[in-house]
Amino acid sequence: MKSLATKYLPYIVLALLVLALFVVQWLCGDFPLWLFAAPMNLLVGALWLFAIWEGYRHRATLPFVQYLLSAEASYIALAVSAVVSLVLGLQSEPATTSWPVVGGLLYVLTVLSLVILRGWRNTNGVRWRFLVTHCGLWLAVVSLLFGAPDKQVLRMQVGEEPSREAVNERGEKSYLAYELRLEKFDMKESASGTPEQFRATVSIDDELVDIEVNSPYSHHYGEDIYLVSYGHEGCVLQIVREPWRALTALGVGLLLLGAFMLFMQGFQTRVR
Repeated sequence: MKSLATKYLPYIVLALLVLALFVVQWLCGDFPLWLFAAPMNLLVGALWLFAIWEGYRHRATLPFVQYLLSAEASYIALAVSAVVSLVLGLQSEPATTSWPVVGGLLYVLTVLSLVILRGWRNTNGVRWRFLVTHCGLWLAVVSLLFGAPDKQVLRMQVGEEPSREAVNERGEKSYLAYELRLEKFDMKESASGTPEQFRATVSIDDELVDIEVNSPYSHHYGEDIYLVSYGHEGCVLQIVREPWRALTALGVGLLLLGAFMLFMQGFQTRVR
């Protein structure tokens, strides 16, 4: 009886954690991302990695870690990844803002980290295709989860007078490192008289740039400026900062490299 309880204990704990995440979401609302902005996310990430390493080292005596290294845990992680991708894809502003999504991503990352620790090499040496592909996926998910608190979405009213003042999603003031000023605004209408194109010419520290709806201006890598609306007092711009975008790009690049390596392996096998 004791061995049976030990066998199913990880599944019971996992089910209770999932239930707890939905209860917390129902009682408290969205996950407070802003509390985990840098350096807090880096500290939490370091502690999480240390816990994974220690768990892997003592996996022989830890049933929950043994479960996370099982095939069933990997299948569940794949299913969770599909569900989370669907949820984030259906959002107008994709972000890890709900407790179940954060918990799901953390579960996927934990399983993936343990799989990498176990399988990055074998008796023949380093498994490079495995390592490149899995590390690429790991970096992409890490940047999504731990990078989300550092993402900033600012809005500001830009008129004829230069301004640096913007506000974040919580209504707090934030000052940009550059000045914005509206030079002119153009609106094109269709044959029926319906507006179909909006374009603002904005001065960014005396550099003139054109910003159109759905066509943002990239001030530098990881910071885009969007045109949101226009009124009598000027236009409303949205500044989106994603400091972890480079890490996401690196992860995607490694995934593509891993896919290419897998393709080349199959091609060489067919040639032989």
